[in-house]
Amino acid sequence: MNDRIPLLVNPNAGSLFRSGLNAWLELHEQVFRIIHTDSARDLTQKARSLAESGEPIVAAAGGDGTLMCAAQGLIGTDSALGILPCGTMNVFARELGIGSRRFDCALQAMQNGGKQAVDIYTVNGKPFLQMAGFGMDASVVKMITPKLKRWLGAAAHIVTALRVAMEKHPVITVTLPNGEEIVGTQVILGNGKRYGGEAHLHAEACLNDGLLDAVIMHQECPVILFEVLTCMLQKGATQRNTSVFTNVRRFESCVITAEGKLDYQLDGDYVGTLEPGEPAVVARLPEQLNVCVPLTLGPVE
Repeated sequence: MNDRIPLLVNPNAGSLFRSGLNAWLELHEQVFRIIHTDSARDLTQKARSLAESGEPIVAAAGGDGTLMCAAQGLIGTDSALGILPCGTMNVFARELGIGSRRFDCALQAMQNGGKQAVDIYTVNGKPFLQMAGFGMDASVVKMITPKLKRWLGAAAHIVTALRVAMEKHPVITVTLPNGEEIVGTQVILGNGKRYGGEAHLHAEACLNDGLLDAVIMHQECPVILFEVLTCMLQKGATQRNTSVFTNVRRFESCVITAEGKLDYQLDGDYVGTLEPGEPAVVARLPEQLNVCVPLTLGPVE
């Protein structure tokens, strides 16, 4: 086993250059063993192979979507995921205290930091690290083109949200394990507190408490946008700082259905559109994911 940390990268990813990671890696070439990947599936398979060979740390360079691909290969193993966050939002890295494009901090977490186990949830078998959205926010992600994302960066979400806010979205039903049904037009599930960048949406969420936090809004789209922004300005939604049309709940699993076609996203990536009545089964995996975190973080919150 090589002493250098294996680092999974997509050599064609523009974020490696835009973030300055390529230049940083040239200064730390003795630390990493770079392993090129050519697809999401290839990245997951190589992560699993490295874990099976006994690598204590398997690092990945990219945004939340790339990290999830690596995580799929490491869930349930003794290997920890090392993160070099060079995506647009880097929400999961921020949640862990690493931050966005803070490569020195990320390296410190891998070399001298600690390891934490975090929960992993799935939607119809597809895992996510940080959050999942059903409704308006997923439609926003669906409409954002790579060109718009390169041009505007994080602002692409705001511009597209204003456009989507004028559309009508179906009524969604969230069914809890006890049979309780909650209706809304926007559902955002959070494994952690952050929803976009440093913005908090789920005030009480914790990455390893065995529970998902949900914000369920039953309003027209323009009002949803305002409500989300208000919650983020208040460091997250609680039942005390939201309107009577917003439900804040915590649970381990649920089933989501809608009267019409429903877009959904995982970790900021559009995944698909559910047909009317088609269920989205949300559940927690029995295995956890080990991640490298800064020593100053303490327990994951």
